[in-house]
Amino acid sequence: MERISVTVGHKNADFTGSDNNIIQAAVDRVASLGGGIVNILEGTYIMEDSLHLRSGVLVRGCGEKTVLKKGSCVSSPVDGYLGYGHFDVFVKHPEKFRPGMGVYIIDKRADGFFSTVATIKSIHGNALFIDRMLNSDIREALEGRVVTVFPVVSGSHIKNAGVENLVIDGNAEENEYINGCRGGGLFLIQAHDIIVRNVTVRNFNGDGISFQQCVNTLIEDCVSENNRGHGMHPGSGSVGSIIRRNRCSDNGDDGVYYCLRVSFTLFEDNVIENNRHDGISIGHRDWDTIIRNNVIRGNGRHGIYVRPDGYGYSACRNVIKNNRFENNCRLVGDSEICIESAAEDLQILDNDFVQDAPGKKGIPVVRLNVMPARLVLHGNECHGRQLVSCRKKEFESGIVYEAPGQELPVGPENIPGHGTLHLIP
Repeated sequence: MERISVTVGHKNADFTGSDNNIIQAAVDRVASLGGGIVNILEGTYIMEDSLHLRSGVLVRGCGEKTVLKKGSCVSSPVDGYLGYGHFDVFVKHPEKFRPGMGVYIIDKRADGFFSTVATIKSIHGNALFIDRMLNSDIREALEGRVVTVFPVVSGSHIKNAGVENLVIDGNAEENEYINGCRGGGLFLIQAHDIIVRNVTVRNFNGDGISFQQCVNTLIEDCVSENNRGHGMHPGSGSVGSIIRRNRCSDNGDDGVYYCLRVSFTLFEDNVIENNRHDGISIGHRDWDTIIRNNVIRGNGRHGIYVRPDGYGYSACRNVIKNNRFENNCRLVGDSEICIESAAEDLQILDNDFVQDAPGKKGIPVVRLNVMPARLVLHGNECHGRQLVSCRKKEFESGIVYEAPGQELPVGPENIPGHGTLHLIP
């Protein structure tokens, strides 16, 4: 059966309008008919809630001429004590809100995954009724607030969907920050077999692209630039992602932030440049990943930072190969690659390290601040610089300088049968 294809546009389209509601109507209609393609025509579409992706639906724009722009945000303190699991949110200023708005609900303790992103379904008095339950208690005494910030494009509990050929404009100047565990310019959570292709995310007050608890995510030929948070944020147990031919530049935090338990991923042929903090940050149980053929340059701190953690818990069985590192540590930092945990079977192979910035030419390529567990260093071009600096001399005993005898069984092609059981039983 031929797939359904519909158009959305300001005029002369199957669905006519210029905001998130008309795009959502088209996506929901196509999903209800078994899936297909929603083509968004040229123009700027103002988003007062996320475009919620649906299973079996591909959303396709016209490249740079299709712009989904986040509207300005409003906010209100909550009124009283709000309970976990509830769907009603009492606010001091209900007149600021309308049904259909996306909202972010937080207090001083309810950040990260404890915050809530939802859509207002109806308003009665000073109660906003939302479509998802609160993920934690929210207290007025802890400065609980409701803010109309949200992912511009969102996919939650879906599969076999995609978005391509469009621009997401986060309008950061008129919006508050949203944490990357619950948001991003483009945000996926428990969304599997999703394709994101040729999408530009810019000027979002948070992470550019964030995906959490996802399996088999493909992100290619995308740009994440000038966002206030990380450029990309793969996280929370995601498995089997392929991230290739993208550019993450001029973001306010790390270019790419590997969060918790991200495994069996391939990160290749990307450009990570001029981000304020680290080019790539990798940490707790981020295992079995290939990072190869990338250009990592001009970042404010390290090119790659292996975050502190317990023995054998951070960046184990990862391969960093054939990358070009140029002039990192632009603002601070003491090495191109800084290792702060006892990474096991971390391989750094055949990379090219260039540093010609004034005052930075003498920094070492690799800095070891802990004893490694089989760190392999081989074939790297250092251009006369010191290859490795150790905080303690005895750390050198954990380094292997010979080429590995065989390739590690890592990357998406080597996901074991149990590799996704923590997400898909």
